[in-house]
Amino acid sequence: MKNFNIAILLLALCIAGCNPGNQGPTVSYSSVGDSNSWFIAFSGELEKEAKKRGYNFRVSHAQSKIEKQIADVEDIVAQSPDYLILGPIDTEGSASALRIAKEAGVPVIVVNRDIQGEAGKDYVTKIYSDFEWIGEKMGQLVHEAFPDKEMIRIVEIHGTPGGGNTIGMKAGLRRKIEETDNMEIVASQPGNFERAAAMKSMENIISSGKEFDAVICHYDDEAMGVIQALKAADIKIGTDPSKGEVIVVGNGGTTNGMKAVNAGDYYKIVSVTPYYADQVFDAIEAHKKGEALDDYIRVNDIVIDKSNVADHMDSGF
Repeated sequence: MKNFNIAILLLALCIAGCNPGNQGPTVSYSSVGDSNSWFIAFSGELEKEAKKRGYNFRVSHAQSKIEKQIADVEDIVAQSPDYLILGPIDTEGSASALRIAKEAGVPVIVVNRDIQGEAGKDYVTKIYSDFEWIGEKMGQLVHEAFPDKEMIRIVEIHGTPGGGNTIGMKAGLRRKIEETDNMEIVASQPGNFERAAAMKSMENIISSGKEFDAVICHYDDEAMGVIQALKAADIKIGTDPSKGEVIVVGNGGTTNGMKAVNAGDYYKIVSVTPYYADQVFDAIEAHKKGEALDDYIRVNDIVIDKSNVADHMDSGF
């Protein structure tokens, strides 16, 4: 009986420690942890890609709190993962996570948005959409919508202050405005990538009596709140400025955003796709092999409008 019990114990230890499912590299993801659909979709894509390639995948959600993200990363590196995928909450505040991982000898792939640090020293590479290009593109779309207008007045509903995506889109939009002689930002208020916050900011701008021709939003959820506020104020919105319609341009690619485009309430979307987990794991595997990587790997995005929205509806998140 004693020998039998020893055999059972050895078998149990083998199952726990020798399970083929535990043999692959471990990759941990520190997510911003925001509840919006983009982060949910991206996290799900990473998990699917990890499983497909035989990696053990763990995720920690920071609930948009820098203090929690730092604590999460401390817990993650204590478990000695092979790689850390880091989605920064803030360019400055989240930079401490890079130091923690570096001291623990855990290589970092930065995703979603920018962070302070040096490629090859503080992290392996950064992979995300080109937010300056997105901001510039949104400005271009507005400019093209008013070919004969002497001055195009723009309201900007921006994302969370300090976020790399917010900083990038604001910079790109302003660069485009500087290139023209007939666009100006008449109000810029936070929407924090949220419907309710954007709606409140838009209501305040409307109440102030500010006149505007277009609203540029940093995310589809903000655009949904803006559209709701404009409709409640009986302000005409649509896709034809020649009829006096205010146009709403934004960034995203959510299902709700594309439905609004299809309905004619939302003029155009510059996408920010969450479907690039393959690029993240390609970078990890290249680094494992000792291959050189670019400091920044761009995720490509497109413009979605009434002409092609039906083709992209299935990719909504």
